[in-house]
Amino acid sequence: MKKTVLKAVCLAAALAIVLTLIPGKASATGDLTFLCINDTFIYSLSSGNMPLRMNGSMYISYRYLMRIKPIKYFYDSDSRILKVYNSSKQLIFDIGSGITYDQDGKIYAFLAEIRGGVIFVPIEFICRVFGVEYSVIPTEYGPVIRISSIVSPYSDSELVANNEETIRNIYQRYVDSLEPENNVTPQPDPEPEQTKNVYIAVCGELNEHTDRLLTALSSYGYKAAFFLSGDLASQGDLLRRIVCEGHQLGVFVSADDPAGEAERINELISSLVFRKTRMVCVDQGSRQLSGEQLEAIEAAGLRLWDASLDPGSAVSNGYTVSANTSNLLKKAPRTSVLRLMSTEGAADAAYTVMRNLKNGNYNLLTMQEWTTPVNGAGFYK
Repeated sequence: MKKTVLKAVCLAAALAIVLTLIPGKASATGDLTFLCINDTFIYSLSSGNMPLRMNGSMYISYRYLMRIKPIKYFYDSDSRILKVYNSSKQLIFDIGSGITYDQDGKIYAFLAEIRGGVIFVPIEFICRVFGVEYSVIPTEYGPVIRISSIVSPYSDSELVANNEETIRNIYQRYVDSLEPENNVTPQPDPEPEQTKNVYIAVCGELNEHTDRLLTALSSYGYKAAFFLSGDLASQGDLLRRIVCEGHQLGVFVSADDPAGEAERINELISSLVFRKTRMVCVDQGSRQLSGEQLEAIEAAGLRLWDASLDPGSAVSNGYTVSANTSNLLKKAPRTSVLRLMSTEGAADAAYTVMRNLKNGNYNLLTMQEWTTPVNGAGFYK
């Protein structure tokens, strides 16, 4: 009797080992999540780009957003900012700063994530914001993430029934892709060259020195943000040149009444070039502002920018400005804001500063209204 029981146990153990060696749905079901956008299944899923569950939510590669009409996206690899938008709404995923906010500056807890060099975005959250249908459909091969921005004639169950062969083919293709390749030695990725990102901010009144700064910027093809103050009415031609040459506009204010000053300067800008700006730079920095002033700025939808590199161009001569700029850039962090004033010293140094930026290991970026402020990011967290 004991021999019979022992023999049965051994056979059961052997059968269990054999079954674990047989490939099938059970071995890969937990790994595979299908993606179906507007009733079309994505065939090119792999272990590197398929939907993932992270932070309690489903994420997909941001590149699949292009299939969800009318949602669009723009990714700036230099600033590591992903903008997802349509005609009325925006979501900005600032990957570097770990912030997500909308067109009104409202902060959200859902962040973009990088896995294996691929940017993933919280798709259920995006669908909810933009009014897109989202559902998860279980199948024997794995769950299907269904996204519909158009009216579909099929229910979830009908969609799966009509695409059984498609699901099976995607599953088999995925399983085949997991087969190890023989005699392949993985090569490490080369270390990326570290570059420093620099934003140029030109602050103060418009004058003949501004004209020279514009000429220097144009000669090197650089774009800056001009934070304006003073008598703009008499400098309409110069303001229009700034806009026509593709530079950004901001307002340069004191710490006394920043929100009120920004509103007044914006009215002047609007009367001359028919546009307004949300970007604000405080003369002595935003740390001078009280909590009440910060709340007023936030309520007005304004974005604070602080200069992190100031070569003293408000009072210094050209040689001093260029030398100070060179020294500051060498010690600067990976991303910084270089502030130049519309003064004679800055204008005299402009060509030297631009040449050093071009010849050095610097990546020139342009401030945008939807970009998270570099030094003001803590205010929006």
